[in-house]
Amino acid sequence: MENFLGGFFDHDVKIDDRKGRKELKPEIAKTRGRKAFSGKLIVLVDSKSMSAAEIFARVIQLEKRGAVLGDRTAGAVMESKRFVHAVELDRTNVTQYGAMVTVADLIMADGKTLENVGVTPDERILPTPADMAAGRDPVLARAAALAGVKMTPEEAGKIFPFEWPKERMPEMD
Repeated sequence: MENFLGGFFDHDVKIDDRKGRKELKPEIAKTRGRKAFSGKLIVLVDSKSMSAAEIFARVIQLEKRGAVLGDRTAGAVMESKRFVHAVELDRTNVTQYGAMVTVADLIMADGKTLENVGVTPDERILPTPADMAAGRDPVLARAAALAGVKMTPEEAGKIFPFEWPKERMPEMD
């Protein structure tokens, strides 16, 4: 995420402060300088956007770098760590188990956490059940309009359909 964010700014950007049991370093996105994308930025989120997607959207908002459209995000951003353990059952058998444990809360530049709160978009736009049934995407259509492209919700819905037709289904290995 740090590398990804750095590709959208012409300067280093503080992502967050990590608050844990011991002192943790803040996360910083290092700029890519002149190689950074400097065009108009529109971020689409919904209630299933979580973790790095939420942090990315919030940094874009806080830095006033672009617009965030869609629905409020999930609010699932705490930093966790995987702890794996092995137990010897006898001379020839060992079993492993693990746990994911939260180790830090992430405090954004505005002093607030996103955990259990999420990111509120600049423009809250949701497809209605009728939009989904008809294959319309009003969120993508609005993003296109902000970028200067005329596109109807029907046209937008054909780009990323809610359910792919079998003949257009991407192959999975």
